[in-house]
Amino acid sequence: MSGMIHSVILKLAALCNLNCSYCYVYNHEDKSFRSRPKFISDTVFEHALKSISDYCNRREQHGMAITFHGGEPTLIGAGRFDFLAGRARDVLGEQLRGLSMQTNATLIDDAWIDVFRRHEVQVGVSMDGSGPVHDLLRVHHAGRGSYREAAAGLARLQESGLDPAILCVINPALSGLEAFRHFRSLGIQWMNFLLPDATHDSKQRLYGHLGPTPVADYLIPIFDDWFDRDDPEVKILLFTDLLRLLMGGEPETEAFGNAPMSYVVIETDGSIEALDALRVCDENIACSGLNVLRNGLDDRRLGRPLAYQAIHEGFALAAECDRCRERDICGGGYLPHRYRRANGFDNPSVWCADILKLLGHIRRRLEQAADA
Repeated sequence: MSGMIHSVILKLAALCNLNCSYCYVYNHEDKSFRSRPKFISDTVFEHALKSISDYCNRREQHGMAITFHGGEPTLIGAGRFDFLAGRARDVLGEQLRGLSMQTNATLIDDAWIDVFRRHEVQVGVSMDGSGPVHDLLRVHHAGRGSYREAAAGLARLQESGLDPAILCVINPALSGLEAFRHFRSLGIQWMNFLLPDATHDSKQRLYGHLGPTPVADYLIPIFDDWFDRDDPEVKILLFTDLLRLLMGGEPETEAFGNAPMSYVVIETDGSIEALDALRVCDENIACSGLNVLRNGLDDRRLGRPLAYQAIHEGFALAAECDRCRERDICGGGYLPHRYRRANGFDNPSVWCADILKLLGHIRRRLEQAADA
């Protein structure tokens, strides 16, 4: 539903124990993390819960999910998280529609497993492929790869029955099929592949050497392998979103379709922000100017226009997108990937050629399957 918030991304830590080269928080345009508290305080956390509860109370039978994020949220410690998750359940009760966490999994131990199980936390693990692939970009601050610790944490989650999902940032210089098959060899059934974050100001510098459609060339072999296996237990969110859109449905994420956002981000200092990945665009572009210490989630009209527009209005498509045969499916692509300093979001995605190639391939595969 347009204009309605259904979830909150709650930042527990402004720090991370890794230094992934592509990270939108630390290694792109926005450096606001430097001025934020390292960890969320009790005061900010309680105000965040109150803001969520007040918002739900104003809407009949409304509820929200909370995703704990960072930085690296496990840096807060299992004991501290146990307390915070317990408070979320106590304060929100039936208004709480679920708890989840996105983690690099390098710090997962038995204490974390116990806490996740006790509070029924759905866990997502960030991993970019096999050891050599993962260790190219997902490194510790000293430059050492993190695959060994991440794989150990993932295995602990699986052995405990928590069934984690994998979130993989596409490295368009490498093989997508190899990454997908590695995840399947680990027993992963739920995963998503994220298009690399870039804007029209940075794409050529970051990825211009890789040819005209490196992201499509990464994804198409994955799609074919996944589609041909036809295993309903294996879900790739990027593909299920596109298939849902092609069949006239609604996507689960904001990557395609150009729908208004249905969540907000609350930072460790209480700042209320729009889409987190907008940090790749410019300094403070995601900032609303609002804070849960002073404002409720219904005060968004009082903040900076961009954050309000992202939730309540969405963004008009560029003229080039309006003329495109895939406008209703792609919707211009992911909002940060449309940005250029010269004209804001009035552009197609930097990955436009890749998206068109991928959608054309998916349409052909669907037609072939229908004719078989």
